[in-house]
Order: sequence, then structure tokens, then C-alpha cells
Amino acid sequence: MVVPAADRLEHSGKWGKWLQEGTDFVSRFAQNMIKQCKDAHGYQGVFVVTPSGLLLAGSHAAIHDARTVEKHLRQGLEKWENLSQAERLMTKEVFARTVSELGNVEHRSQYPRDGLVLSVIARDLSQTSKLPNRDAYNLDYAWFRKGEARAFVPGRPIRGAKQEVPRDLVERLARFHIIDLVRGNTTSYPKEAVERAELSAEVIDVKGDLVSLHFRGRTRTSEAQVEAKSNAKGPGIPEPQTRGVDAKLEGQAVFDLKAEKFVSFDMVVVCSRWGVNPSRRLHGRDFGPAPMGIVLELGGASAAEQVPPHFVKSYGWKTLDFTIPEINDVSPDYFLRNLKIEN
Repeated sequence: MVVPAADRLEHSGKWGKWLQEGTDFVSRFAQNMIKQCKDAHGYQGVFVVTPSGLLLAGSHAAIHDARTVEKHLRQGLEKWENLSQAERLMTKEVFARTVSELGNVEHRSQYPRDGLVLSVIARDLSQTSKLPNRDAYNLDYAWFRKGEARAFVPGRPIRGAKQEVPRDLVERLARFHIIDLVRGNTTSYPKEAVERAELSAEVIDVKGDLVSLHFRGRTRTSEAQVEAKSNAKGPGIPEPQTRGVDAKLEGQAVFDLKAEKFVSFDMVVVCSRWGVNPSRRLHGRDFGPAPMGIVLELGGASAAEQVPPHFVKSYGWKTLDFTIPEINDVSPDYFLRNLKIEN
């Protein structure tokens, strides 16, 4: 059995440290794995590794090719069959230390279990693009604490009641989530780049404790890229460079007054994005304006979906600490159901 796992290069147990520099378990595990890989050009890649840290197969070049990934998986499984129990697993001492490290962080997790967690899926909408990976998409999460989640619902939840969602919560979406993250790492927007941040909530039905809501709004961010890494000069690159997103938001949700939480949340964000970011837009001179779609959905409660938002450190929350969910919470069946290899 193969259990898929992933981590961001800059994400380790010690915030501010990349995997290459971290000293926590995740960083040490990755560092040892890369030492064994002959063609590793950095830490990106697909690798098959035992719980003991023994690299069985994998490479840096396997990132995007499904068939290459399949080849490495099969190679890794073949080698796994010939390993002893001692070669496969951690020693008792290493396992105890690992559990202790993860446990010390777990109890300080700031995952908003009683709040609102949204998955954020972004995808290009243009059907005319000739760029490679034109069907690429990316995933992030948006977090709101309990009191913040309640602010999405009118104070008097009766049919026809309307309320503007507090601007600071809409700004959070505009700055950190309604962004061009389709093709990889990007940067968030500073507060001063937010030109519009409007979202209205209207009660369209009430059945017992269940309040049905309709959302409609607009956001717009725009800024000059003065010091951006992607602010290169050359043919086809506009001067001066700017980047931004103009978006229309519309969706529906159901809030349970008794449980004090959302039981459904679906929002579509239709965007026009322009400019570049520190991802792949520069290489294809893909400056736009071009259409982009973002879908916000109620996130699941599984450990695999408790990954902190990419820009959560900029939320302004106090006493932040983040962790890897408890391993026992992650069912191998969950990963097997969600592992897809396309032709």
C-alpha cells in the first residue's frame, strides 16, 4: 500500500525555515531522502520512501508526468516486497521521538474546528491558450474563526434580512484567496492594494434552525510591481508592470443556528486577472487580462484537509501555531479514493 503525502518546500515545523534548513521531523526526513536521490535538483519531485526513510524510487523529473509517477510507484513497490521489517520501519526510539515531536505541536493547532473552513480551487477559464498545462488548477484553504463565520449571517436571521459582511473578512478573501495561484506559488496583496471588498448576505429562507443565504459581491485588487522577482525586462513584457484581480462573487450557504456553524457553503468567483507573479506566467508571456475562475466550498474535516492556508501568517491572528494532523486521523482508504492518474 502506498500512502500519498505532500509538503510545501517552505513549510516545516519551524516557520520561516525551508525543508532544507529545518530541524523538525518533517525537515529531517526530507533532507535524508534527498541525499539518497541521484537526480534531485532541489526538493521538488515525486519520491517513494519507506517510513524508515529509505528511498526506493523517485526523481525530480516526475512532477508532471503521470506515467513516470506510475513507473516510480511500481519500482518502489517491487523493492518494498524484498525489504525486511527492520528496513521498512522506524526503530522504536525514532518512532517515539517522532510521535513526541508531532504531539507537542498538535495540541497548539489553530485549525478553526468550530469556525468556517473553505477549500479554494482556482483555474484558468480561457479555452484559447496554447500554453502547456492550460488546464492547470490549484488548491488552498481559507479559514474563519467562529465569531468571524457568524458575521457572514445577518444578525436577525429572518427571511429578507440583508447585511454587509464585514470588510476585513472580505479583504481577507481579496488579499489572500482571490489571487492568481493557478500555476504555483504567488504573492498576496497588501491592504492598500484592495480597491473593492464588498459582499452582501441575504436570508432567502428559514426552516427551523437552518438559515439559507444568498451572497453577492465584488472585489478588486491592483498594484504596481516595483520590486517583484518577475519584474523582468524584455520583448513582450509591459512597462510598467502591474498585477491585479477584478472579481464578481455569488453563492449560497446554509447556516445552522443551533449548531452555530455552516452546513453548506458554495460560492463561485469569476475573475479577470492580469500581470504576472513568481510562478509560470512570465515564461509564457501570459500577462492577460484573462479569465480565471475560483470556487469556494465547505472544507471537509479530515486531517488531510486541515492544511493551513498559504498566507495564514498574514491573517493577523494571535498565538498562531500550525501542525501536521495526527497520523491516526488519516485513513489510507481516504488517499486511495482520491488518488487519480489520468491519461
